[in-house]
Order: sequence, then C-alpha cells, then structure tokens
Amino acid sequence: MSNRRRGFAQERDLAKKLWDKGFAVMRAPASGSKAKRLLYPDLVAIKNGVVFAFEVKTTRSRKRDIYIPRQQVDKLVEFSRRSGGMPFIAVKIVGEGDWFFIPLRDLQETGSGGYKVPLSRLETHSFLKMDNLLTLALGVRPLREYFEK
Repeated sequence: MSNRRRGFAQERDLAKKLWDKGFAVMRAPASGSKAKRLLYPDLVAIKNGVVFAFEVKTTRSRKRDIYIPRQQVDKLVEFSRRSGGMPFIAVKIVGEGDWFFIPLRDLQETGSGGYKVPLSRLETHSFLKMDNLLTLALGVRPLREYFEK
C-alpha cells in the first residue's frame, strides 16, 4: 500500500473514532491532491456547535519528528479563522492506536519556514487526547477552575 493510501486510511480511522464519540465529521475530498488552492483541512469535526479542524499526520516511530509545510498550517489557520474552529495537528503513531491532538501554538518552527511536531515531547508535554476534545466540545471545566477565581 502506498504512503498516500495509508494516509487516507488513517484519516478514515480518525473520522470513525470521532463519529463514534458523537462528533459530526467530514473528511476533505481528495485532501492533499489538486485542491491546494482551497483552504480546508483534512478533517472537520463538530460537536455541540464547537468546530475542530485537523491536519492529519502519522508516523511509525516516536523517535522521528513530523515536519509540516507552512502552507498546510496556513490553510488550517485560515479555515479555522473563517469557521470559528479550533485548529489541531492530529498525530497517530502507527501500531500504538492512540491519537494525539497538538494545538498549533505547540508546533516548533523550522529553519526552512515550516513547522515540526517534536515527538520526543509526547511523554512530557500535555498534548490532547480524544477525551480532551470531548471536554472542549461539551464545555466542561475542571472543578478546580471554579475555586481559582
């Protein structure tokens, strides 16, 4: 199977997991193909009126960072601005099953003008998981936040 087909399979996997959690999900048609001028992400998920936009990335190893071209991040930012959504890079380490959702503020800029997801930070950084997205969509706040005010 080609890398492109594997990538589509992973996008469908994430779409199904989000759907099973109650999100309305749409996968961009032919994401990554001839639609480069259009400003839409790989996946859009909506729950309770909260919009999430995802650029989907996969890797086979936690030891290799994931590099993302600036234009992909720019498209994600513009779509999110227009939709009022929250942009994330969705990362799956193939063979492990879990998805990680990285807010754009946690990307590191590269010398070439693109971005990277430092996978070495997966264990030490608080990247979001599926349950965290549900919490955001439902507007649930931890009890301690009520006492901090």
